[in-house]
Amino acid sequence: METIVKRFEELSYFDNLALLYVCRETPPHTLSLVFLCADPKITGSMLGLLDKKRRDYVYTLMSQNKDSDDAIRESAKHGILLIAENLISRNLISKEGQFYYGKENNR
Repeated sequence: METIVKRFEELSYFDNLALLYVCRETPPHTLSLVFLCADPKITGSMLGLLDKKRRDYVYTLMSQNKDSDDAIRESAKHGILLIAENLISRNLISKEGQFYYGKENNR
């Protein structure tokens, strides 16, 4: 199977519903590691989609992980790409041109 989402920066082409699906599927620890090293525009959008309780928990994890190794952070970014790929393969996210759209009720 060919990889569709090749770089973390491609998440900037995900609509809010697609990003919400990615955030819901990604463990909080992984999100915290990614938010420490990735593009602030993308991570800011993702943080804005989290409910308050989960966002606060991710912030706590971010403070605990602030000294984490760069390799671990990069691994977390790769993990989010795998999660996005899985959502695409499950038809919860579709790609149209360079843009990705979350599908409501799997339509």
